[in-house]
Amino acid sequence: MTEGMERVNYHTHCERCRHARGSAGEYAEEAMKAGVVKLGFSDHLPFYDDRFGLRMPYSEIEEYMEEIAALREKWKGKMDIFCGFEGEYVREDTAYYEKLLSNENCEYLLLGQHFYETAQGEFFNVYQLKETGQYEAYSANVVEGMRTGFFRYAAHPDLIFLNDFVWDIHCDRACDILIDGAVKYGFALEYNVNGFRREKKQYPDGERFPYPHEKFWERVRGTGIPVFVGSDCHDPRQVYDGKVERSYEKLRESGILPELNLLFQK
Repeated sequence: MTEGMERVNYHTHCERCRHARGSAGEYAEEAMKAGVVKLGFSDHLPFYDDRFGLRMPYSEIEEYMEEIAALREKWKGKMDIFCGFEGEYVREDTAYYEKLLSNENCEYLLLGQHFYETAQGEFFNVYQLKETGQYEAYSANVVEGMRTGFFRYAAHPDLIFLNDFVWDIHCDRACDILIDGAVKYGFALEYNVNGFRREKKQYPDGERFPYPHEKFWERVRGTGIPVFVGSDCHDPRQVYDGKVERSYEKLRESGILPELNLLFQK
């Protein structure tokens, strides 16, 4: 149970990403009703050339940060509100991350590799992978992002396992690469609640949710890696719903004690 525990969520989207419902203000209202004391907005990071899609246009980025700053003032003294983004690490965009984090209204970045970059500079959509052999490149790219210092934690690090493949040695290696990287860089991982909001389906390894994947989290247990529960809400009613509470319970049952206080870059 989460009774008596400080309620926080640092992974919050809003309608600006074009695939969520509800304004940022509505998410803040619902968070307040749910007893959340720290609410971090981390809508999908737009890039200057509007690559990747399913996110706000780059032209809205300043408006978004100003909107969250206004909410921070509105709820001051009742709930702490933070502004950030969930975005991909792209090697050539180092200056962009530095510019974002120098903005007084941007307090953190989450590492969310929906598209990963290979060593050869090719990009692949995690939702459209062709084989488990691609998993290792995904994990290697996530680790590259970890060591930059730009990001606070890796959102849904086990997202690749939503693909319908038989678990094999590539899956094992991908887990090892990512977990070893997190240990090496003292980097936090996210136990993503949104995976539990998706329908269960039949996979080669049995019926399950697409993520979080138990085999991945079994490997995390005992490593000392900090773990945060992220609602990854795309509807105001999901900010801190029953799925969030159950996720905290599942982590504790598995022997992992979740973190609550996210350290910001400033």
